[in-house]
Amino acid sequence: MKKNIIILLCITLLTIVGLQLHFNISSYRTEEEIFKRKVNEGLKLSVNKSFEQKRAAVISELKAYLNDESKVKISCQWSPKNEMTIFTIADVDTSKHGLHKASFSKENIPEKIDSITPEVKKRFIDIFLRDVENELKKGAIWYYTINIGDFLHQRYFKTPIELTEIRKIYRAYLNENFIYDEFELNPNVKAPHLIPTQKINMNLYRVVEPLYVQAFFKSPYTYIIRKQAGALIGSLLLVLIALFSFGYMLKVLLSQQKLNEQKDQLVTNITHELKTPLATIQITAEAIKAFDLTPEERQNYLDIILKNTESLDRLTTGILTEARAGQVKPQMQPVAVSALVDAIRINMDQIEIVNEINTGLSLTTDPGLLTKIFQNLIDNSARYNSSELKRVVISAIESRRNVQITVSDNGIGIPDADKGKVFERFYRVPTKDIHDIRGYGIGLSYVKQVMKILNGRIELKDNFPQGSVFTLTFPK
Repeated sequence: MKKNIIILLCITLLTIVGLQLHFNISSYRTEEEIFKRKVNEGLKLSVNKSFEQKRAAVISELKAYLNDESKVKISCQWSPKNEMTIFTIADVDTSKHGLHKASFSKENIPEKIDSITPEVKKRFIDIFLRDVENELKKGAIWYYTINIGDFLHQRYFKTPIELTEIRKIYRAYLNENFIYDEFELNPNVKAPHLIPTQKINMNLYRVVEPLYVQAFFKSPYTYIIRKQAGALIGSLLLVLIALFSFGYMLKVLLSQQKLNEQKDQLVTNITHELKTPLATIQITAEAIKAFDLTPEERQNYLDIILKNTESLDRLTTGILTEARAGQVKPQMQPVAVSALVDAIRINMDQIEIVNEINTGLSLTTDPGLLTKIFQNLIDNSARYNSSELKRVVISAIESRRNVQITVSDNGIGIPDADKGKVFERFYRVPTKDIHDIRGYGIGLSYVKQVMKILNGRIELKDNFPQGSVFTLTFPK
């Protein structure tokens, strides 16, 4: 079941990552198309704006030219036949070969005018300039007179638009659209990795061969990343949240599985521990009931029942003590450690206890909790010991900062692979038959919890030639 859930979580995570990747790739392509469209539109608008600036400059010069009476004479008269005012433009300098006079009417001036005045001349020139500008937009020049035609041709068509002007306008347009990428106009060498725009005709005189301008960009990455920054950050956050959620759920599942395994292990261990004394009590009670025993025999049987009852009491007490270990409030006081070990040695005869602690060593701690720590470690050493002479040595080293107490035994030792696990609740080192050794896997876990309460720590390493060494470090 858990395996299926993990597989489902992995598929969900991969789906989220895949969708985000697809979304970002699609967004990148969309932004790339927008980039290409903007740079193409921008170049076209920049060339057109250059044309506008060129026309405005030429029209301004033409206005001054027309107002210069040393170069152009403007007159008018009313035509009764046509019923309109006829305006005449005449070149003062008639040395060039060609038409030097042109007469025409203007619909914008329908009233009857017999002679030119400054006001009429201004109106006529303004209308005339608008007509000329419209013709220039079409890329053509109307030769009203030879001198005016040459003037326009020389200043408009013969003077090309500089690339520097287009570049300046183009750069301003790109900046307005948040495109800060570098570009080149008509580079001499076109590198294959450059991104080109469309070609735009920059020749003012459209009837001749086109003169194209084209921009080349190195890469749109900077623009695209800047435009997609919000989406990329959002996608990254979403993926990180998904990863965190996946990791958290996986941790919860594994923790739940571990708790279930610990629960099963505890039930197995306790069942085994309960089975032997209960069976012994049952058999003994049945024997007392079934046989006519002497008082001495009855007393022996009762002693057996009492002994196994005490074993059951120790088992339940040990489980409750371990369960309440985190709630204990230590009663700190000076403790003569050597004397405490001697007191423990009197009541534990299943293993030889060698006390090498200096009788003058005093430690500020909880004597009851320290006693239980020693009892658990000594009991553990006795259980996991196949030597004929079971032996545990307790010694201490005092320094300015702490006191280190070592509990060394000559037991079977603990494999390296299990050293980090023996302090976990309900964990027991696997053996050929784990139930050959009494216990329920909470002794060392309890010791670690109590050491933490006492602001100390416990460490484990190998003893030589065999056995284990537990080091208890207490602050002074």
